[in-house]
Formats: sequence, structure tokens, C-alpha cells
Amino acid sequence: MYKRGVGRIGRAIDKTRALWLRVLREHASPREIGCAVGVGVFAGCTPIVGLHGVLAVALATALRLNKLWAFLGSRVSNLAIFPWIVLAEVQIAHRVRTGAWIPVTVDDVLAHGKELLLDWLLGMIPVGGALAVAIGGTAYLVARFKARRTRAPRPPPSSGSPA
Repeated sequence: MYKRGVGRIGRAIDKTRALWLRVLREHASPREIGCAVGVGVFAGCTPIVGLHGVLAVALATALRLNKLWAFLGSRVSNLAIFPWIVLAEVQIAHRVRTGAWIPVTVDDVLAHGKELLLDWLLGMIPVGGALAVAIGGTAYLVARFKARRTRAPRPPPSSGSPA
């Protein structure tokens, strides 16, 4: 069984645990968590495929937000959802630029991403912004609810006899 702080592995585990707790507590008010998740979601909607997490952490560092929550927010760009985000970004930007929808499917958007890069970049602003506000706002509400719930005073135990 593991004994705290014994040996090289024990010290490494202690340091890892301390780092993890520091990262969790860093800028961790409900407002800061909501903002960090929103920044991460916006970073996840950018055309920088493969570097969304790095971009989210860099933005969180620059804005002094929680890096862990920003990274988690950037995971909106997972394989199941990201193609649909790209399709929405391309369609909205193309519609605004030309006045017409572009006849593409999810598969077409991913296959022809380089040709659609201008629309993808322009569409990132409204789609990424809307998703950042929606998901970041939800994260704020959940964090606020959790903070209130953990701070709520518990009533003293009842002795069972009438007063």
C-alpha cells in the first residue's frame, strides 16, 4: 500500500496531487469557470484542427482564466460534433457573404476544408461565439449552483423533542 511521501514515487504522487489541486482551484469562481469554458469552446470552433486544446490553454493563460476548464471547453471539437460545427460555420458565413446557402454536406465540408477556409474563418465568429455563450453560461450556472449547495449551512440536528 502507498505511504504518503515515501520514496521517489511517493514524492512524485504527492507533487502530482498538489499540482492537480492547484489547477482545480486556480481562478475557480463560478464566473471564472463559465468564462474559461466559453473561451475553450470558442477555441474549439476555430479551424486550427488538432491544436484546439493548446489554443484554449494559451487564451486562458493570457486572460487569467482556469486552464483546465478552458481545455475541457475546447473538447467541443470532438469527432462526433466538430463536423457539424464546421458545416454550420461554413453555411452561415457563405449565406452572409453571398446571400445563398452552399450546397454541401458534412462530408463535403471536411473534404474541401481548404477551399472553404474563408467561410470557415468568418463563420467561426457567430457560431463559436453563440456556442461559447451558451455552453459557458451553462457552466457558470452549474458552478454557481454547486458553490451555493456546498456553502449552504446545514440545520443543526434535531433532538426529537418539541421546543
